[in-house]
Formats: sequence, structure tokens, C-alpha cells
Amino acid sequence: MHRQFAVLIDEVNGGILRIRGLEDRIAQLNRNLEAALKVVLNQRIAMDQKQAQLEENEKNIERRRSQLDEAKNDREFTSIQNQIAASEAANAVLSDEVLEGLDYLDSLKQKAEQVREEIRNSEAVLADIRAKSQEMREKAEAKIREMKVEFRETERRLNGEHSMLYRRVFENKKFDSLAPVHHQHCAGCNTVLPVDMIASIAESVHAFECRQCGRMLYLPNNHRMG
Repeated sequence: MHRQFAVLIDEVNGGILRIRGLEDRIAQLNRNLEAALKVVLNQRIAMDQKQAQLEENEKNIERRRSQLDEAKNDREFTSIQNQIAASEAANAVLSDEVLEGLDYLDSLKQKAEQVREEIRNSEAVLADIRAKSQEMREKAEAKIREMKVEFRETERRLNGEHSMLYRRVFENKKFDSLAPVHHQHCAGCNTVLPVDMIASIAESVHAFECRQCGRMLYLPNNHRMG
């Protein structure tokens, strides 16, 4: 009965730990998403600035082209042509940077969306675990209440020596206080027990605890020697 109680408590605690672990995971994913979106924003701003610079350069090139007709001599005409060529070369490099930057921006958006999708999936799993954990906890708590009634009834039937030992052991080990005798061994730690001790336990003469693990020993109804 004590082992069943401990198992139920472990199940309830296990559900709580799984929920907390997933909540921590989702919190970390949200931090990752926030960081990813910040990178996306910074990249978008950088691309907007380069696009604006590209457009401004195009306007300057067109302005210089219009100046060709106003050139006073061949030397001035050639100078304007050289300025246009240099500006076009610089703009070609800037245009390539913009294209590469936009591709990079798309990849950043995809990564952010992947994190967002992982958050949605994790939240769905969390909702399912919470629902199942709540159902399990309600069943476990109902069973624990039933078992507590049985514990109290069993405690009332213990005589003085058995009751004192049980209470002392229970203070330390709680619901892992009892260990059945199984084939001359303590089922809690597999220590071999003296035959005369087992006989005393069977006759309820004295109460014993295992010298190795400290659990209170008892004989199950189906106990057999050997």
C-alpha cells in the first residue's frame, strides 16, 4: 500500500515536472523568437536604407546624364561621362548587396517562422499534457484519499511496539516506510534476513526494521519461507 501511495505521488509530481519543463522550453523559444524578430527588423531597416541609397544614386546618375547636353567642351563632357560610369559601377555593387540582403532577410524570416511554429506545437503539447495531468491528478488524489483512510485504519490496529516503530520510520521515509519479506529477503534492499527474525515477524512478537535500508518489515499474506 505504501509503495502504491509513493507511486501515485511520483506520478502526480512527474506530471508537474513535465509541465514545468515544457513551460521553460516555451519561454526559451519565445526569447529565441524575440531575438530572431529583432534581427529581421534590423536587416529590414538596413535593406530599406540601401534601397533608398540605390534610388538616390539612380537619380544622381540621371541628373548627370542631363548635364551631358550642357557640357561646354569635350573635357567637361568626358568628366561627366566618367562620373556617370563610376556611379553606375558603385550602384551595380550596391544593387548586388541589396539582392543578397533581401535573400538573407527571407532566410531570417523563415527561421523566425520556424521558431513560431515550434512554439505553437509546444503549446499544443503543453495543453494536452495539462489536460491529461489534471485528469491523472484527480484520479490519483481520489485514490490517495481512499488509501489514507486505509492507512489510518491499519495504524489503529498496530500494537504498542509496532505502532512506535512504524511512526518512527514513517517520520523519515514517509510512504516508503514498509518493506515486505520476500523469500527471506527484505524486498526494499534485497538484504538476507535471519530466520528467527522472520519467525518473530510472522508471530507478531516484535516489530523489526531492516538493518540495511531502515524500512519496517512485514510479512505479506502469500509469504513462503525459502
